[in-house]
Amino acid sequence: NIYASWCQQNLYYPFASLGDWEIMNFLLTSRLSMRAIDEFLSLHLTNSLPLSFSTAKELLSHAEMLPSGWCWNARVVPTTHPMKSPVTLYYHDLLDCVESLFNHPLFLKMMDYSPSCLFTTAECIVRVFMEWMSSDGAWDLQLKFPKGSMLCSVILSSDKTHITNMCGGKVAHPLLISLANIHMDIRNKGSSHAFLLLALMPIPAFTHPATQICSVLEVHLFHHCLDIVLEPLKQATHFGRMMSDPIGNLCYCFTLLVSYIVDTPEACMLACI
Repeated sequence: NIYASWCQQNLYYPFASLGDWEIMNFLLTSRLSMRAIDEFLSLHLTNSLPLSFSTAKELLSHAEMLPSGWCWNARVVPTTHPMKSPVTLYYHDLLDCVESLFNHPLFLKMMDYSPSCLFTTAECIVRVFMEWMSSDGAWDLQLKFPKGSMLCSVILSSDKTHITNMCGGKVAHPLLISLANIHMDIRNKGSSHAFLLLALMPIPAFTHPATQICSVLEVHLFHHCLDIVLEPLKQATHFGRMMSDPIGNLCYCFTLLVSYIVDTPEACMLACI
């Protein structure tokens, strides 16, 4: 982000304030025409507001300065068995997703940055387990990494979803990612957007006459695609990666997969049962 230095002074840059950002967001998502936006901004009451834009053209130029999202990567996955059509894996860079969650300003006070122990009293007799970073597992993993480093505990979730049943039976298999560092009550809220779309796993259609063989081939392809998507995670687990926290401090982070949320059929597929 080329405007990172400005964002340290003003969290809502290139907009002047939270109110400025909210009006921009309303106008750009309201499906109003450029002429209608100009008419709204020319109102006497609107002119009295401390806005950083006065025309629709200026509004769009401000919006174009906002950081863009991550680009999609597309990769054709070769197979040794015949299929009805080639399969393409669409995915984001995993570490970009992790860094986006880790340095999100809205999660500044809703994230744990180091393992902790909670007790009901000062005598430290009864221990309370609430978040992942308060568990023995987090303490055990932290001791395995260099002093001063930080755990970025990754959570994955996937589920094959039927998009349409009446019109062709379209199916999608999204793979989502989040961080266990984010507090559970915040992470589980859909409005928090704490789960990001990491990849769209391919839905293969093998032409082998034996149905059981097709099922085995589908599971093998899923594991192969998962290995492609998670390769950056493996590298960062071994060597670590420097990431910026929500206030701009650089942290030496190690990304470990600590949880995978699935239903029973998908759990059996992941376990190769």
